[in-house]
Amino acid sequence: MKMAGEEEKRLAIERNETINGIPYITVVADGSWMKRLYGSVYDSFSGVGAIIGYRTRKVLFIGIRNKYCALCDMAEYRGLKARKHKCYKNFYHNASSTKLESDAIVEGFQSSLEMHGVIYKILIADGDSSVYNSIRHNAPYREMNVVVQKIECTNHLLRNLCKKLKAVARTTAPKTMHRKRDFVQLRKVVDNNILEIRKEVLRLATVRRRGTQAQHKKALELQKDILNIPSHIFGEHKRCRERGVSAI
Repeated sequence: MKMAGEEEKRLAIERNETINGIPYITVVADGSWMKRLYGSVYDSFSGVGAIIGYRTRKVLFIGIRNKYCALCDMAEYRGLKARKHKCYKNFYHNASSTKLESDAIVEGFQSSLEMHGVIYKILIADGDSSVYNSIRHNAPYREMNVVVQKIECTNHLLRNLCKKLKAVARTTAPKTMHRKRDFVQLRKVVDNNILEIRKEVLRLATVRRRGTQAQHKKALELQKDILNIPSHIFGEHKRCRERGVSAI
């Protein structure tokens, strides 16, 4: 991890990406816990958070949180004092599993200057706001007047998009609707094109990324492209021609 930090630091200095002489970098962070059912179970005893350098794709920090120790728990149950042992419990027992992840990642941000001599200025992460809120709350770079910025990663954005489209495809027809057969057919049309919509987002993003416009212009144009995707996928190409992207 030390070598990875040195490499990220060197790359930042080469690009003159510094704040008051301190290099700043972009990192990718995520966490997990041992027992996990997405959106329903948050009672795992162990969790981990990892931070990876965006440019090098190398690990900069790993933090592990444990809410349980078998020896301590058994001694407490028997009303005894636990014998001397190497205890890995380092988090309070009643905390939710999401706190395991956020606490570990916050530690990584707080130790970035000491470990690597860099500022983690931009965070690429999933849509979970708890980690980012914890980072903002702890303000690891308050003394340098630096606020960590967050970018949601493409993978999680597309996964959430597909999840919401599948929810639309499962929507039941209103009770007051007379021609429910047409409604069912429309649901099938949406369901059958979810993958195509996802592919189109990626394709347009690639095209705009290769363009020569300024970054903020690329983002605005991509936003318009994405809003036009449903029309394009379902056969209405008027806006495609207006935007000059019919051949993209």
